[in-house]
Amino acid sequence: MVTWVSAEQPNAMPGSVLDILSAEVRAAYARPDLDAVGVRDAARSTLLAYGKGIDVAPPSLSDWRQLRPLIDEQQKHSQKVAAISPWREFEIDSARLAGWLDKPLQSAETIDMRLSEVRQRLEAEIETRGDKRIESAADMADDFMSDVAANVQEALTADATIPPPLRILLKAGLEPDDIQPQTTFRDAMEVVIFRERLKLAAEVAHLPWPKVKEVLTRDRIPSAIISEALRTHGQDQPERKGSDINDASLLCLAPYADKTFVDKRTLESVRRAKQKVPILRDFLGDVRKAASYRDIITALTSS
Repeated sequence: MVTWVSAEQPNAMPGSVLDILSAEVRAAYARPDLDAVGVRDAARSTLLAYGKGIDVAPPSLSDWRQLRPLIDEQQKHSQKVAAISPWREFEIDSARLAGWLDKPLQSAETIDMRLSEVRQRLEAEIETRGDKRIESAADMADDFMSDVAANVQEALTADATIPPPLRILLKAGLEPDDIQPQTTFRDAMEVVIFRERLKLAAEVAHLPWPKVKEVLTRDRIPSAIISEALRTHGQDQPERKGSDINDASLLCLAPYADKTFVDKRTLESVRRAKQKVPILRDFLGDVRKAASYRDIITALTSS
């Protein structure tokens, strides 16, 4: 017998971290009075499925080779996220938005030159710190910066009555009420990340996005708390591997398990995060490492 994450769609593959988030969003939306621990308890009843191993995948996926293109695509995406998301052109996480909103708009030539300089440094960062399996740091930097340039251009040509820096923040996904003078860049980016994932989960759960956005906060969603804690307090490895993104997603299952086994890198990040975010001790449970699958079986059968 095995356990797996229930997928939202019938006859679909085993669920993903998005299905974990979706179950938590449904629980938090239905019960606005619940805190993160209460949301965890309410989500558990619909999150997990049980059965024989052969029941995990639908008959249409009996040939697992069909999944190879999808797995390759997801692996490349994880490598991109791991390489780029921790990178900062400048250390601005603790800087306040107020110091940026009042800055005058630079010329188009200056902006283009600045974006080109950032792209060069990003390529060097990917080459130095990115997953060694990345095929081309230059292509990855080009792909990312082309999206950045397009978003900046769209924000700058939008409503002229709104200051350009404010337009960029709104384009990124913030609401006007989110943009306060005391808000730091880290706080703003965490809101952006949370909203992007929350919107996807609301779509999967068939919930009204305006209402979901209004009533659900980051401190009530277990997987959001775990992900943010690891991003903020986890160790920054010399090589930022794409597998670290997968490990963080798998750790979002820890609130629903008695024991969770992770690798040495992830365990150290969990240790650091628990020191800074006390609520993790309430729902991460017993997280440990094991040298082999045999050690896992021993740990499970001896307790």
